[in-house]
Amino acid sequence: MGARENILLIRLKSVGDILFTLPAVRIVRENFPQAKLHFLVSKEFAPLLRGFSDVDEIIPFDRAVFRSGNLLAACSGLFRMIQDLRRKNFSRVVDFQGYGETAWLSWLSGAPERWSSVYRPARAWACTRGEWRDNTIHPAEWNLALLQKCGLRVGEIHNE
Repeated sequence: MGARENILLIRLKSVGDILFTLPAVRIVRENFPQAKLHFLVSKEFAPLLRGFSDVDEIIPFDRAVFRSGNLLAACSGLFRMIQDLRRKNFSRVVDFQGYGETAWLSWLSGAPERWSSVYRPARAWACTRGEWRDNTIHPAEWNLALLQKCGLRVGEIHNE
């Protein structure tokens, strides 16, 4: 398990939520020590991940172009992002966010295995393994629970 895997982790926004994802990233690394881990995050939050040793590549997503009102630029940006994601040939995606846009990005990545937090039934179609989000527990704990429900071993948490 884990040899030569290419794994995409998705959490686009919210400073705190991105930070709450980092213990789960460590667990993915422990379960797939040979894998290359890519983290797709909104461009403005990419600096948060710099220097985090468990992430091999940060993929900044410029979401501002979609809010610009320029349909051509938005379509062009999305097309480039999809091409870049597909070129990386991901074996699996873990969508920690579980929103509509991340469901689409997960599915469009072409990864055969796609795990996700699910908030609404309409978004479950994009994942091969969707787990209903438990809003009664802290987001950091939920991220770990998602991984455990998808079959990963979750041990002691080490934040560095």
